[in-house]
Amino acid sequence: MKHSFIDRYSDLDSPVHRIDSRVKLLLVFLAIITVVSEPQARLFPFAFYGGLILVLILMSRLPLVFVLKRFMLLSPFILLAALFYPVSLLISKEAQLASIRDEPFRVALSIFCKAGLSILLLIWLISTEKFHNLLIGMRKLRMPRLIGIISALMYRYIFIFGDEALKTTRARESRTPGKLKMNKVKVYSNQMAMIFLRSWERSVMIYQSMLSRGFSGELPAMQRMAINRNDMLFFVSFVLGLLAIRFFVDPLVTGF
Repeated sequence: MKHSFIDRYSDLDSPVHRIDSRVKLLLVFLAIITVVSEPQARLFPFAFYGGLILVLILMSRLPLVFVLKRFMLLSPFILLAALFYPVSLLISKEAQLASIRDEPFRVALSIFCKAGLSILLLIWLISTEKFHNLLIGMRKLRMPRLIGIISALMYRYIFIFGDEALKTTRARESRTPGKLKMNKVKVYSNQMAMIFLRSWERSVMIYQSMLSRGFSGELPAMQRMAINRNDMLFFVSFVLGLLAIRFFVDPLVTGF
């Protein structure tokens, strides 16, 4: 069965998709560090960071509706995190929340922008590169070996859960046509237990098969990675864009 809920658009052909995964990982890491370390008093530069990320998404030919849906799934969490700060000050009566330009609201807006832009960067990264290529790139960048193995196995076992959930759902619907009217909790609980047990059995069988074929804890790479001139040009251009926003945007728009 084909699952595409993680890297659905990783097979597109675009200039960004052809960039080496190590370059993308370094770009996202540097971009998140730059955005998160932005002073809270500076709000206008976040618009330029958002524009730079939008350019990346358009270059990747990712559907904007798809990116927006992924972002909306996580937006309630970052919205709550942003609201906690002014609400906590209001409860403790340490600040007067009189207008949108007050410090608590500026801090909350800064938190939301930082988290939202970071999420957009991660969505762009996952959507433009296959997950196993990202793992290979992280191993090339000296990621701890144990973390790489755990991540790779978790990624593969997600599809086992998906397959078993699909099979048990079809079996339940074939035996109970229509909507359930009684004992919904019991039926769904039994289905979840069945999914767990069947997934556990399949996972053990798959792991034993891997051991019998010589698995030693290191997953082989199916393709060789090489950083070319276009990758370096893309990397340098993106870094220069980040530096320009960080050091030259705020002096031009003082007083915001």
